[in-house]
Amino acid sequence: MTTTDETPTDTTAERFGLTDRHPRSAGLAGMLRGRKGADQAEEATETVPEGLDGIPDPATAYSDSLTAADLLDLERCEQAVRSHHATFWETGKALDAVAQRHLYRARYETFDELLEDWDVSLADSSRMRRGWPLAARLLPEVPKLSRSHVEALLPAVKTYGTEAAAALHGVLREALPRVTAQAIAEVVRELPGLDESEEQPTAVIRLQAEKILTDPDDEPNGEGEKNGATAPDAALKQAARQRAVQMANELKRGRMSHRELTHTLTAAFADTEDPRVYKALIRWMKERESKQQ
Repeated sequence: MTTTDETPTDTTAERFGLTDRHPRSAGLAGMLRGRKGADQAEEATETVPEGLDGIPDPATAYSDSLTAADLLDLERCEQAVRSHHATFWETGKALDAVAQRHLYRARYETFDELLEDWDVSLADSSRMRRGWPLAARLLPEVPKLSRSHVEALLPAVKTYGTEAAAALHGVLREALPRVTAQAIAEVVRELPGLDESEEQPTAVIRLQAEKILTDPDDEPNGEGEKNGATAPDAALKQAARQRAVQMANELKRGRMSHRELTHTLTAAFADTEDPRVYKALIRWMKERESKQQ
């Protein structure tokens, strides 16, 4: 029997030199693979959450042993904490995730040891961990939220809760022409707190804040009465409230606080370049005195 060597039929790839035996094959195939990998990497980059959404969730359940996903989350948290570009609330959420899920176990015996290595004080950690849920609640309404605003609200968070503190910020945004950390701190200091029976802290803090913002300030510790002065009567208070509402409506604003009204009147009265308010007040007082005689 005669045998012959059979040469396999060339494939299309072989005819064009696109096989492993030809360097060009590896080059083009590599380019294709590289392009595919780049596309996948680009897609992955586009879907990576940013900001608070990019920080691991502290509420995620954890087991006795750390998983690969846990270690990845720990790395992401460390990057957020050590990054100078991370915000106050991103750092707080990262620290909260590490603490609540005990992710520190991968390298440290305790959470305090991790804080020391990451150069974060316990006080700063506690403040940021309390602050990030409030920031997450406010950011959709206040995209340019200031860290100082969040920190000024932390005492309200401790007493009333996150939702109530967010409601307080909303009241201040409606009542004040410009919300500052100082204004927030002043109102928070005057909040009387909650009774044990109170079950709706959000409604309570709204009422308390509105009272602080709209009621005239009485003399503290009865000093006005000692000096022979009398507190404004109910009718005057009510008239002042009505006038403040009328002024806010004419200015197309939601509300005007008594504090702002008092400050504006004082500034207008003391304005040496524009004495109209001063002269009007003098005229009003003279007419009032003449009627009382």
